Amino acid sequence: MRLKVLIAAIIGGALFVAGDARADGIADRAEVTAEVTPHSARRGETVVWKMTMSIRPGFHSYPLKQPPETHAEFKDEVTTVRPPKFGPFVPVGTPTGPRGQMEKIDGKPLEYFTDLGVFEGRFVVSPGAKPGKYKLPLKVNFTVCDNMGCLPGSAPDVEIEILEDPPVPVETAYKSQVDTFPLTESDTSPPTKQPDRAVDNSGSSNAASKSPKVVPPAGSAKEHESNLKDIEEHLEKFVKPTSRGSGGLWGFLLAAIFWGAVALVTPCVFPMIPITVSFFLHQSDHEHHRPIRMALIYCGTIILVLGIAALTLLKVFRELSIHPAMNIALGALFIFFALSLFGMYEITLPSKLTAFTSSREGGGGVAGTIFMALTFTIVSFTCVAPFLGGFSGMAASGEFSNFELFLGAMVFSTTFAAPFFLLAIFPSMIKKLPQSGSWLNSVKVVMGFMELAACLKFFRTAELRLLPHTSYFTYDLVLGIWVALALIAGLYLLNLFRLHHDEPIEHIGVMRMLFGLAFLSLAVYFLPAIFKNGKGENERPSGVVYAWVDSFLLPEPGDGDLEWSSNLKGSIDVARRESISSGKSQFLLLDCTGVTCTNCKYNERTIFTRPEVHQELLKYRLVQQYTDIVPESFYPQGANEDQRLDEANANLAFQRRVFGTEQLPLYAVFEVDKDHVIVRGVYDEAKINEPAAFIKFLNEARAGDKK
Repeated sequence: MRLKVLIAAIIGGALFVAGDARADGIADRAEVTAEVTPHSARRGETVVWKMTMSIRPGFHSYPLKQPPETHAEFKDEVTTVRPPKFGPFVPVGTPTGPRGQMEKIDGKPLEYFTDLGVFEGRFVVSPGAKPGKYKLPLKVNFTVCDNMGCLPGSAPDVEIEILEDPPVPVETAYKSQVDTFPLTESDTSPPTKQPDRAVDNSGSSNAASKSPKVVPPAGSAKEHESNLKDIEEHLEKFVKPTSRGSGGLWGFLLAAIFWGAVALVTPCVFPMIPITVSFFLHQSDHEHHRPIRMALIYCGTIILVLGIAALTLLKVFRELSIHPAMNIALGALFIFFALSLFGMYEITLPSKLTAFTSSREGGGGVAGTIFMALTFTIVSFTCVAPFLGGFSGMAASGEFSNFELFLGAMVFSTTFAAPFFLLAIFPSMIKKLPQSGSWLNSVKVVMGFMELAACLKFFRTAELRLLPHTSYFTYDLVLGIWVALALIAGLYLLNLFRLHHDEPIEHIGVMRMLFGLAFLSLAVYFLPAIFKNGKGENERPSGVVYAWVDSFLLPEPGDGDLEWSSNLKGSIDVARRESISSGKSQFLLLDCTGVTCTNCKYNERTIFTRPEVHQELLKYRLVQQYTDIVPESFYPQGANEDQRLDEANANLAFQRRVFGTEQLPLYAVFEVDKDHVIVRGVYDEAKINEPAAFIKFLNEARAGDKK
């Protein structure tokens, strides 16, 4: 009984910590409301935005600015208000906020406030705005602190309706600001000096700019699609991805073997290992079980499906692997498997089907094996698709015959499936070992914990596709549950508790002890990541293990200081104006990515944050084109799901036509001057394994060909 209480306390404590570390825990420290007055306004009318913070006892927050003599370490302890740089709402005047009390730290003042804080800002509805309902595009960030630390928060969204009534005159005091404020990015004036990210062929960069770094999206999905077709028509030169010592057909086949092996270590493949072992353990109990035959059918199905996908059905399988309904179904399937592994029930065929298959010497086993192989292919496709994308691109290039492409696809899929042939045979060998029952039960239970961990990822993927922001399977919650699962698995392996089907044992072996310690170590290793730092970001344990887990769980996008646009045409137009003004070519980096792309998240969180890579990226105007669904954060005025999906489909079609591949991620460098748009280089590696090679690519593409 005591042990059960201890285990429940450990799991509950981990989940509590995960929940407490979330940013929405700010509600326990302060009640924050926001409103705009009036809620409906005519064009030309002035509206007032107000945020009210009711600080709970024992906590405090900070004003809009600190006194000039404040210690440098505390200068950033402020509430930040970032008004829009363009759009239908023109920020006028200066935001106001509460004045608080002073505290001396090392003889220098630090200002903060308690109880109640009111922040206000004024906006004029642009006379040229379109009527309709909008979210006020205002970003406000603050922290609420006590003696133990701070939690970050942000102002709630507020909606305002622009009426169709005739415009009213703008107040005289604000008229000059309204007249010069751009309604859209295309209305901004060209810069006169030092354009943003103006880069010459020597690689130098000018930091100052009057052009916005983030270009707003197109007005509609049809406009976005038309813009992409216009770009495609005016690309005057295309530099194809350089092969890395391909060596013709043999080089192609060796590359297929290499990428097939690399795909095996992607996170999406891990959950299928316990499923494979468990399924064939169950199959080995059948009277007519033929392990080699079943293993050949299992792997043959994988080879055939992946091979076909590489050549013809890449689009269908890609869409299937990221569809919300499929991910929910896979998550439910993993829970079903996990509960079976825990011994709650046995997975058996219906009695009529069992009788039918028994009369045919295990024919049902063949059907079940094919079904399991198809499930494996779909589950793993999220990570395997980026490597298959390369085959799609080679098919479009015309460099290889259909037979050579088919041969390469078969080599890739055979390399990928080979280890699972051994896994399929392995369970039958285990069953023949003496006294294998007790430790086999332990293996199945640990596999059950792994299945539960995997199902959360699929539920999270589905929510990311269905909702603009995750509210249920958040990154913090899922990671917190992973910590709890690692803890409970470690305690189970150390024999601190048993399940009902486990046999009593007096002592554990050395290997079981080491695996138990490994799970406990992982729990401790991941634990800091559910806490947030002063910037509101999750702590990041160092090392490749966390980098892989972090990308696998599809972390929430962070603000960072890399500013990405989603409008390639608008970014090219801005770059062209900068080029005309400066007389220098401008360079854009296009990132073809996806909300549910694991390798994309790995590159963004692990590679792009490296100082040497980050420094090179700042020399570019950055554009992200999502090919599954465009995040809502790219739309200052909001967008419905249909528009975001339509624009993503247009992005995918553009990538397929221009680059001949659906590989994610894909990075391409565009050079823009007053007359030309040139693709200077394409990085042909999805997951960036060598940061130095990526930096070299950025430098060489920006250097370009001397004209």
